[in-house]
Amino acid sequence: MARRRWWMLSFWGVVLVASAAAYPHLISSLAASDYSVTGSNSQQVSQLLETDFPTAGAEQDLIVFDSGTLTIEDQEYAGVVDRVVKAVRDEPGVTSVLSPTDPGMRSALSRGHAAVASVGLSGDDRERGDRAADLQDAVREAAGDGPVQAYLTGYSPTANDLTEVENADVERAESIGLPIAFLVLLVALAALVASLIPLITAVVSLTTTFGVLSVLTTVTVFDAFLLSIVTMIGVGISIDYSLFVLFRFREELVRAKAAGHPDAVTRAVGTAMSTSGRTIAFSGVIVAISLLSLLVVDSPLFHGIALGAVLVVLCTLVVAWTMLPALLAALGERVNRGALPRRLRPEDEAADTTGRPGGWEGWARTVLARPWMALPAAALLILFTLPTAGIKLGIDLGISAISDEPSGKGAAILADEFSAGALSPIQILASHEGSGALDDGDLRTIDTMTTSLAKDPRVADVSSVTTLLRQTTGTVTPQALQQLERNPQVQPVLAQTVNVGAGSNRTVITVVPKAAVDSSEATELVEDLRDRTIPALTAAGGPEMLVGGETAQFADLSDEALGKLPLVMGMVLTLSFCYLMVIFRSLLLPLKAVLMNLLATFAAFGITTWVFQKGHLEELFDFTSVGFVQVYLPIMVFALLFGLSMDYEVFLIGRMREEYLRTHDNDRAVAKGLAHTARPIAAAAVIMAAVFGCFLVADVLELKQFGLALAVAVLLDATLVRLLLVPAFMKVAGRANWWLPAFLDRHLPRVDLD
Repeated sequence: MARRRWWMLSFWGVVLVASAAAYPHLISSLAASDYSVTGSNSQQVSQLLETDFPTAGAEQDLIVFDSGTLTIEDQEYAGVVDRVVKAVRDEPGVTSVLSPTDPGMRSALSRGHAAVASVGLSGDDRERGDRAADLQDAVREAAGDGPVQAYLTGYSPTANDLTEVENADVERAESIGLPIAFLVLLVALAALVASLIPLITAVVSLTTTFGVLSVLTTVTVFDAFLLSIVTMIGVGISIDYSLFVLFRFREELVRAKAAGHPDAVTRAVGTAMSTSGRTIAFSGVIVAISLLSLLVVDSPLFHGIALGAVLVVLCTLVVAWTMLPALLAALGERVNRGALPRRLRPEDEAADTTGRPGGWEGWARTVLARPWMALPAAALLILFTLPTAGIKLGIDLGISAISDEPSGKGAAILADEFSAGALSPIQILASHEGSGALDDGDLRTIDTMTTSLAKDPRVADVSSVTTLLRQTTGTVTPQALQQLERNPQVQPVLAQTVNVGAGSNRTVITVVPKAAVDSSEATELVEDLRDRTIPALTAAGGPEMLVGGETAQFADLSDEALGKLPLVMGMVLTLSFCYLMVIFRSLLLPLKAVLMNLLATFAAFGITTWVFQKGHLEELFDFTSVGFVQVYLPIMVFALLFGLSMDYEVFLIGRMREEYLRTHDNDRAVAKGLAHTARPIAAAAVIMAAVFGCFLVADVLELKQFGLALAVAVLLDATLVRLLLVPAFMKVAGRANWWLPAFLDRHLPRVDLD
């Protein structure tokens, strides 16, 4: 790479331009987050509704009308409703529209100055997102600027607005994090040109990843949250990896010049890549292994995040192994241009010339002389983990973050005038067991459930086929249902409730909770329906009942994520231990790494729980606690953090092992290894924490939670763990650090870091 530097830099210039050009396509292709779980009850309900209830569509959205002075009884108000409904009916992908001005629907779909129209949308996630965007424009144009406002809300409309807000959050976080990263780099590297190299590497890596993701959108769907995760990981590890290589390059450049090597720059590049470059490659493999463990969770959300996160790691490694050495070779000694005055350079930079140990080596020798210093640090980490025992999980959709957007305004009106749960009701799909249409027993069970739920204080409204039968015929019998099927005036409404064209063997009970779709109260209602209400009603026979809807989907995802967490942890811990055992040729060091990483990770969980679940520091971080943390945060953050924390482990222990193989002196290896790596580790940790921490300025709560968890974990890992617990442990363990049973040494593959 060093010898063909200009060819390589030209190649990456082309890649950068092409990837940047593809970025708008990626943004426009992002879809709503898919919280479904493969094979779950909620997914079965979703699939059956789409196939057996085509007029209802794959998704039910709402057009919310509101006026400060008029009601649906006023001709002007009704005229706006009719105009908007007509415009929506003409849009592609709209399967049905129920209007508050339709016969018999006024009382059900209007409250005071507010009214709603129900809209069925067909298509997959991406198609529904595109159609919702078009519908939002159609609604706005048809409503005009008169006294009646109209807003489209529902799952896809809110997801569209959340995508825009999250993208804005990412851009705002980057605009704050990157300048902070530059300042930290300037202090750590003490030279202007050198400080720009990690940022350039990060931009190239991240842009390349976006380019590849843009190509992949032709065969799969990504959501906006993935873009946030990719940005967090990409910027952090790109700066980390380039920083490690850059530190080693500058160190080797000084040595090569002092030795009088004829091509000092090429030699320094080669040595840096064969040492630190090899280390980041091994580190990247561990990160990828950790992230790939998310594939065991049977959810498109986790699969997409695993794919995107692994992709950004691979792109970062490719850039670090191709563009970075070419860039360093092209700059050569100019990498040190714009050097800070000597008084502003870090103390340990002068260590080699004075012959005295620098600041970090002095710190290492202090810890080696007093290993008991690690005990308070370990106690503090354990204290931080305690809130994890009371962690509660849920899903916050982020509706509060889009209060100024059309879908957010519509959702607010729904909550005030109808019910917060009207945004996405619970759907109970009742199916006749065996062949034939719904029979007497099925209808009696459905009627009993409808009546019971109507009296439930947690339910704002419930409707079913028996509700329609009582309103139109006064009786609940199969004969009355057949009569309704022949009534052309009722057919549009009936088709939303019974699969009339597919055998009339299935019906939907729609339950509108008083609580919001993403609240703990709504989730508890779903669990109560599944665990108690339905089993009690169907114990003696009756229809098969499955609970679906967004709230049920969230509950299924929660169960899947928590159920697979032990498996993910076991896979990551086992594979990481085996991998580190191979590259470190030790039993104790991998075990130490696994246990200390677990401690730092759970400490980060504890702090995140203390802040966001308990509601501490609400004013500082500008949020309102919802009483839980995001359901997918523990498993995703564990995989991410465990992989990222291994960066520092491999870099630190790899340098110690390099020194130990040269001297076979454990204390010297620990001191010298820490002296050579502490500054880049500290700088990389501060930078990564800044990048992650800047997501605390986001409006979307889940981004705040992920930002805090990742930032805290990185800081704890790089300070208390790497700079205190690790050297103390290695002092106590002594030569046992480097012990490997002879039979393992013979059979394990040999992979050297140096």
